[in-house]
Amino acid sequence: MKSVVTILSRLFRSFSLVFKEAPSWKLLSLIRRQKNDIHSCPWPTQSRGFDWVLFAVVVSAVLFGLLMVYSSSFIFAQERTGDGYAFIKRQVIYAAMGFCALFFGYRVHYHQWLKWSYQILGIIFVLLFALWIPGLGVKAGGATRWLNLGIFRVQPAELCKVAFILFVSRHLYLKRDRIHLFRAGVLGTFLVPLPGLILLLLHPDFGSAAVIVFVTLGLLFLSGANRKHLILTSGLGLIAGIVLIASSPYRWARFTAFLDPWKDPTGKGFQVLQSLVGIHNGSLWGVGLGNGKEKLFFLPEAHNDFILAVVGEELGFFGLAGVIALFTFFLYRGFRIASRSWVRHGDLFGFFFGAGLTLLIGIQAFTNIAVVLGLLPTKGLSLPFVSYGGSSLVVNLFVVGILLNIGLGPRNSKISEKLS
Repeated sequence: MKSVVTILSRLFRSFSLVFKEAPSWKLLSLIRRQKNDIHSCPWPTQSRGFDWVLFAVVVSAVLFGLLMVYSSSFIFAQERTGDGYAFIKRQVIYAAMGFCALFFGYRVHYHQWLKWSYQILGIIFVLLFALWIPGLGVKAGGATRWLNLGIFRVQPAELCKVAFILFVSRHLYLKRDRIHLFRAGVLGTFLVPLPGLILLLLHPDFGSAAVIVFVTLGLLFLSGANRKHLILTSGLGLIAGIVLIASSPYRWARFTAFLDPWKDPTGKGFQVLQSLVGIHNGSLWGVGLGNGKEKLFFLPEAHNDFILAVVGEELGFFGLAGVIALFTFFLYRGFRIASRSWVRHGDLFGFFFGAGLTLLIGIQAFTNIAVVLGLLPTKGLSLPFVSYGGSSLVVNLFVVGILLNIGLGPRNSKISEKLS
């Protein structure tokens, strides 16, 4: 328990470090006083070096995920493909590809993404439109979210999240002097990503669209945007969310199942009830790795979105607490990198980009945890680094690579100076 308290206290301390130097509601005035930006800042610009702690946390999460994918998918894979190792073999390949993506993200200077942001956004829009091309778009579970590229499938929504965070970070960095204005702040930030959000909703992928909106609002708050504009935008977003839920039969069914899963225990409420049964059976210490029963065709998506329920059943409360502590510590390290980018290097783009990528992993993780525990309606969001799935694992490891690169500092980059 002490270790958990220590981690949480360090997390809050990392937030206070940011707010002490540049609280969100005073950030704008501080930026105005620092007109020369990063190249004349008084803070040292020497690299802090590779963040081995963050890397170790991520490697631990991936290895744990491989273990749990094997445990949760063996019987299902045996029944479906005749090979109990089918899913774990694929996940190992995805993990190898993911660490290659991590190395690539680490090696490319993060200021290069400033230069490529519009090109990347254009590619993402093409991929989202390609989902409607017959033979390319793959429909599963009532949604067309995968592109069939022959030997493997790609989920453009995963790339879309990173691309939109890149654009938002770029916009907030370039418009830093006018971010308090509605047109340059809230409106300008959402205007370009809005068509992409609409495309995601049409596929439909409500969960990914919601994650992008929450991350964007978080970055707007950190940028010092007008609080009245933020409240207004949040209110409009809440109304839009209610309309989208109420106007879609399957979303409304999910929402009512969340409110009262026992109303339809064999239908929409079945998955979350089986998840809770598994966690209940796990008690404090769990029934033992590999001994869980919910994965034996009781719990749908046991190796994917609801893998945490298998963790809770087989490893118990302490297994769940360990996963929560792992992601809490990841948030701490991610925000530490983002805050140091601003406090030590005066690099506002690094601050926004690092904070956005950290929020992306954190929001997805804790949303998945809340869904598995019955605290939120099902969203179709996997548990980062742990759940089965190639696109999610590869993109999330790529995100970690960018974070590690941001941790090295701007290193006298000229790209942001040219764009300013």
